[in-house]
Parts: sequence; C-alpha cells; structure tokens
Amino acid sequence: MNENSAMAHAMEKISELAKEPLGYLGAEWAPGVHVETIIVTWIVMLILIIAAVVISKNFSVIPGKLQAGIAAVSEAFEELGDNCGGERVKKYLPLLITFFIFISASNLWGLLPAVSIPLDGFKCSNSSESVLILTMPPTRDLNTTLALALLSFLAFQIIGYKEGGIKYFSHYLHPLDSVLAGLPKSAGIICCVPLALFFIFINIIEEVARVASLTMRLMGNILGEHIVTGIMVGLLYVACAFAPNAIAGFFFTAGTDVFAFALQFMGVLTGIVQGFVFTILTLSYIGSAVEIAEGH
Repeated sequence: MNENSAMAHAMEKISELAKEPLGYLGAEWAPGVHVETIIVTWIVMLILIIAAVVISKNFSVIPGKLQAGIAAVSEAFEELGDNCGGERVKKYLPLLITFFIFISASNLWGLLPAVSIPLDGFKCSNSSESVLILTMPPTRDLNTTLALALLSFLAFQIIGYKEGGIKYFSHYLHPLDSVLAGLPKSAGIICCVPLALFFIFINIIEEVARVASLTMRLMGNILGEHIVTGIMVGLLYVACAFAPNAIAGFFFTAGTDVFAFALQFMGVLTGIVQGFVFTILTLSYIGSAVEIAEGH
C-alpha cells in the first residue's frame, strides 16, 4: 500500500467514525444483530466473576494493596450512602457497587487494541460489513445503556415499594394534596380527578426522563470519547505523512505517540468517571425512594 492509498484508507475510516452517531438518527435505529455487544458483555461479566472469586479467596486479616484498595472504595460508597439516607440506603450498596464495577469495566474495555474477526451470516452494528470487533465497549451501544437504565429504574421502584409498601406509589399524585388544600371544597371535588390524572402523567414523564438521561448520558459520553479518540489519532498519523523530512517526521511521530498516550489516559478517566456518575445518580434515586417511603 503506497502513501496515497494509505492516507485515503485512513481518511475513509475517520469519515466512518465521524458519521457513526448519525446512524442513531436514521430510519433503521441500530440495525442488525449486535453480536459484538452481546459477546463482549458476556466476556466482561465472566472476567469480573472470575476476578471476584479469586480475589475474595485471597482476603486475609492483614490486607494487601489490592484488598486495601477495595476496602477504600467500599468505605467511600458507605460514606455516600450515609449522605443519601443512612442505613436504609447503605444496605443496597452491593447493587450500586456492582453497577460501578461493571460499567467502568465495560467502558475501559474499549481501550484494548482492536481485534476484528470476520463473521459470515450476520450484520454487525459497528459497520455495514460482517466483521466482529471484540474491543467495542458494550456501553457505547444504546441497547446496553438502556438496559442498565431500566435496571436502575426497576431497582429504586422495587426498593421504594419494599420500604414503604403500596403507599409508596401514591407519590405519583404529588402535589395533589397541596393543590386541593388551597381550593374551595366544591372546586376541589370537581377538579380532583382531572388534577390526579394530570399529576400522574407529569410524574411518569419525570421517571421516563430519568431513564432517558441515564441511557443517553452514558452512551453519548462513551461513544463520543471512542469516536473523538479514533479521529484524533487518525488525523495525527495522516499528518505524519506530510512531515517535510525524516527528522521532522521522527519528532512528529514521537509527538503523536505521546498524544495517543494522553488520549488513552483520558479514556481511562472518562470510563471510571462515567461509571461513577451512573452509580451516584442511581444512589440518589434510591435515596429519594427511601425518603418518599419514610414520608408515607
């Protein structure tokens, strides 16, 4: 492959990356079987399960560095639980820590070197070609982030019901009581049912917005970071081809390597931060559910 064809190939890949988000706006939303997302998700889960079993068997009275690090993370979440509802919230921390570990691991999976495998008979979601890319982070896929958001939604609804019983769901009528209290009795009787339906609708919209926010924030950040990293690295290496001489090319290449390392570091930071943000939002929703249950 000569210099011109290599550059054309690189620019074609950059163009594909830049146009990828537009696929979510098309008539066929996320078409094809998401084989790579399913396989990578199960690989990540299997690795985490094996790691959990191995690490837990090596716990000792005198903690090592890894055990001390795990304890520090656990203590940090316990402190957050104290701030969001105390003991009634802290008992659900295992669920929250599981969210954090799985989402962070899935985000960081995309930093591994690319591995592509031809896959005949399927149309993968990453491109129009039947190629399985085993380093695509599952959290860049809308299906994964929507599933996680729905799990978060179900978690705080079930916890609210567990803590407050069926009366917990009366918060969907809020603030009906306050509004009716400010109306004359006759007007309150007439407006009671329409206002109840209106407030139920508004509160359901709020819950849908929570799910949409969790879904799009996680998917958008990971997909955007993945695309921007690919475009920036691609552009840098294309620019290397225009270096005027061998010496300039050497320093330019060294600079691109440093910049690529910086992008990888930012990828690690983004992956962990986004896992933490999703977990903290779920924690706040659980804390809110427990507070509503206590109010009833």
